[in-house]
Amino acid sequence: MRPRSRIAARKLAAAAILALAAGCGGGGGGGGGAQPPPPLVITTTTLPGGTIGVPYNRTVTATGGTPPRTFSLMGSLPAGLTLATATGVISGTPTGPEGTSAFAIVVADAGTPQQSLTQGLSIAISATSLGRNDSIATATTIGNGGFTASISPSGDPNTVFSPDQDFYRIVTTAASTITVDIDSTDSGNGAIDPVIEIVNSSGTRLNTCALPGETTFTSPCVHDDEELGVLRDPLLRVQVGAGATIFVRVLDWRGDARPDAFYNIHISGVN
Repeated sequence: MRPRSRIAARKLAAAAILALAAGCGGGGGGGGGAQPPPPLVITTTTLPGGTIGVPYNRTVTATGGTPPRTFSLMGSLPAGLTLATATGVISGTPTGPEGTSAFAIVVADAGTPQQSLTQGLSIAISATSLGRNDSIATATTIGNGGFTASISPSGDPNTVFSPDQDFYRIVTTAASTITVDIDSTDSGNGAIDPVIEIVNSSGTRLNTCALPGETTFTSPCVHDDEELGVLRDPLLRVQVGAGATIFVRVLDWRGDARPDAFYNIHISGVN
């Protein structure tokens, strides 16, 4: 009986070892578990302003986590705008009043455990400009911030060489180094190719600008392409004194822009 007992004991030990190996996920690949998803990151940290009566469309973007990601709102968007919870798109047409709405977007992924992040944002809404602003006399007064606008068509027949253009008035109370940045958006009706020029009240171009990459403010204040090969992103920096009034001219030389061809204008540094 003793030899049989030893054989039985050995069989039981072997079975236990095999069971233990199977329980550890043995065979094949060592380690076994799935890799955790990358951390969730909200990449949108600011949003441009909007204009009453002008369609608005911007996307809050995020990366990482386990798709699909969902977007939810804490607080209130400006009246007329809504958030698409599946895509993070904020869209609509602002109805007013003027002012800045502060809110937060919460992004959550579909993983277990779930990842979520919150990003504070704001959108400034400005009033609709009264009538056309295609001359110095009808210029729209603006300050620091981001604004969405549509180009004013020239109104001239195609046989007349006349650009589509808008004018914006900037007034300083102290010496300022002002940055004017334009980027065009395709609203589905084609995007304009904007050029910016900074002039005085007589329409004379200033010569106190720094073009992209320059450190001195001695260049003529006109610019087309901030980045070579990108035709819709002019940028200028201009230095002016206290109590100055300058005018930013945004124009599209094609002369065939539609009134629903939008662009964004970003102003900073006004004191």
